[in-house]
Formats: sequence, C-alpha cells, structure tokens
Amino acid sequence: MQNHNPLLPDDKKKKLPSAGKKQPRRKNYRKHRVNWHEAASCALQIDLKNYASSLEYITEYILGKGSYRIDILVIRKLTEQIIPATITNLFRTFNLFEVKGIGSSASIDSYYKTIGYAGLFIDQTGKKNQYSGLDVSLTHLSCHYPRKLIAHLRKERKIKVENFSPGVYHINKETFHTQIIVTIELPPEDYLYLHCLTNRLHGSGLINRLADDYSLHQEQDIYIRYMNQLTTANQNKKGDAPMVCEGILNLCGTSSEEIIERTRKEEAAYYLPQIDTLSTQIAYLKSLLEQHNIPFHLDSDNKPG
Repeated sequence: MQNHNPLLPDDKKKKLPSAGKKQPRRKNYRKHRVNWHEAASCALQIDLKNYASSLEYITEYILGKGSYRIDILVIRKLTEQIIPATITNLFRTFNLFEVKGIGSSASIDSYYKTIGYAGLFIDQTGKKNQYSGLDVSLTHLSCHYPRKLIAHLRKERKIKVENFSPGVYHINKETFHTQIIVTIELPPEDYLYLHCLTNRLHGSGLINRLADDYSLHQEQDIYIRYMNQLTTANQNKKGDAPMVCEGILNLCGTSSEEIIERTRKEEAAYYLPQIDTLSTQIAYLKSLLEQHNIPFHLDSDNKPG
C-alpha cells in the first residue's frame, strides 16, 4: 500500500518513507555534566594553597532551611598571615562566591541575587547584630567579561567599576565589598588553575605548564577532582576527551578513564553508607507503622488520594 497524502505536493509524496522501513536512528551521545562549582572551588584552593591555613572553603553552602545556596563560601580565619593575592584584596571574614558555568559570564540577575543572599547570610550567622556588611565580600566568578552587567552598573547605577588588576574588577560604593573575577583574564603565572577553567583549553605553552604542575601533585585529591572536571568540560560531542586533556593526563601517567573510575569509587564510598543508614531508618519506620496497622508504601502509585 502506497502512502498517499493529498495535502502534500507530488514531489514531496515520493520522499515519504514506506510503512515497513525503519529509519536510521540518530546517535544519542551522552552529555556529561560539569560540576563547575567543584571545579572552581578546587582551582581557588590550589591557586591560594600558600594561604591554606588562613582560609576555609565550603561548596554549596545552604542558607537556613530554604533552598537558597551560596556556590562557594570562603571563610578567612583570624590569623596574622597576610594574603597578598590580588583576588583576595577585598576579602573579609565571610566571602561569598557566585560562580557562572563554563562559557558563561556574570549576569545582572545573578548579581542582585547574590546581594540578597548576602543579606540572608548575615541575618542567619552568629548572634543578633554580631556581623554586618563590613564582614562580608561578594565575588562573581565569570569565564568571560560580563559586558551587559558592567554596562548596567556604570550607566544605570552610576557605579564606578575599577580594573584593579588583570582579571579583577572592583565595584566601588556597592552595598557589600564586591568584585568580578574574569578567569580567562587572570595571569596564568599567578592563577594557573583558575585561568585554565575553560571548555576550550589550547596553547602548548599553557598546557605544558599545567601538565608539569599537575604531575607534581597528581596523587592529591583536590588536583584529581579538578582534572576530572576539566576533562569533562573539554569532551567533544561523542563524549571523548580531546587530545589536549588526554595529552596532559598521559604525561602524568594516567588517563581520563582512570580519573573517572577513581571518582566513582570515591562517590560510592561516600554515598553507600548513607544509603544503608537510610534503609535502616525506613525499616524501623515501617515496623512502627505496622504495629499500629498503618499501611506503608514507597511507590508513588500507592499514594493516598
């Protein structure tokens, strides 16, 4: 039986597939997700490793009982150590980071959202009136220069945006001490790992420098997690790591598959005990309900109503 559709012109009818003929399926390549917050946190800790005793890092800090989260919270401890790094010039006791994904730049919406988060953070931290805006700094970590945001601040808010140092922009006279860090503009000799956070890593000199430094620290967990995210970010459409990342890993005597497998084992070691604990709690809850003749179901299809 031939296909017939009077709504189609004759030259289009011939191109209709026959009913019994299977059409080739498009290949569905798996897109791996980059944990950009973890990558940025690792990069910060590596590039500021000389001041590790003065800084504490918390990723995905939850504000109160709500769903609001601070991407990275860096707490500066009360020590006498001076931190001369240009990206820490505005640091106070509590330093909130808003992190944009690879290939993105800081937006106007995220800028004001972070100001709101800072207010919530102060309200929920310490005793009443213990901290103020003077104890908090805000950093917007961006891959690219945020033209729309900076134009908005300059034209509509009449705020001066100062290029304090390469890749670091201070926002003057804002509610909180605020800066924008453009990672691709940071000098690699000072901030190698932040500078390399991109999905378009290239340049033999930069790659060799990264490979040389990574080879000295490849057994350290923070470097492994960083390289895992960098490799994922630079995967092509088929899910393969490019020659750039594989070249770095091969120079260090490992591969992206080994890093991914190691990460899976670490995740299993972390989550499996929690799953066992949850299973025990569910079993206990089930026994209590059964004692009172209350049905217990986990399937969504068996929910009442």
